[in-house]
Amino acid sequence: MATDNLEKLREIVLQWIAFVGIRRLVAAVGTALCVVGVAWFVLSPSPVPVESVLPVATTSGASQPQSSSTVRVHVAGAVKRPGVYELPGTSRVIDALQAAGGSLTSADLEGINLAQTIVDAEQVFIPRRSVSRPRVTVAPRHRPSPQTTSSTVPSSSSSESRIVNINTATSSQLETLTGVGPATARAIIAYRNSKGPFTKVEDLLNVPGIGPAKLAGMRSEISVS
Repeated sequence: MATDNLEKLREIVLQWIAFVGIRRLVAAVGTALCVVGVAWFVLSPSPVPVESVLPVATTSGASQPQSSSTVRVHVAGAVKRPGVYELPGTSRVIDALQAAGGSLTSADLEGINLAQTIVDAEQVFIPRRSVSRPRVTVAPRHRPSPQTTSSTVPSSSSSESRIVNINTATSSQLETLTGVGPATARAIIAYRNSKGPFTKVEDLLNVPGIGPAKLAGMRSEISVS
């Protein structure tokens, strides 16, 4: 029975092929394959981009060490608790001062820059104010000229009285020098307290705000003895 059915099916197929023709059949099969290929290409999902698979590097990891970095500084001078302190990397002089318990009543906070940033392994020195200040009866910028005093004071004694020892002079005495104002006087004292006594006049060039021209103007008025 099954053999008869297969025979009939075979005859039907052969008749259909004979009716359609071999060429038409091959063309139809080729067309069907092309349609299937185009449909698969259009409807198939696109591959996942490589960028979405690979991890993306961010800058947050690179900036994190900077925000969490610390510095160690030596706080000395007129502070309540001198010593070495560890502070955040963005700290300033005022932060180092507060870490050391604050300043003493004798501290000269006007002689330093409290807003200055600090770096690792440096010393933050808080200077002290001068204990004794001589009374100044003549304004530093309006002292008598040599011509007005030459009739009453010998020229030799007048030149000697103008010599200022930059290692022991107070802020008021330093302000009597040519080209030296309150800010420069404080800078000289701060440098002297931090670095020690001046060994020669030319050491003043290391003080901020003093250049060759200003040093030349006061050279005849100063000493380091």
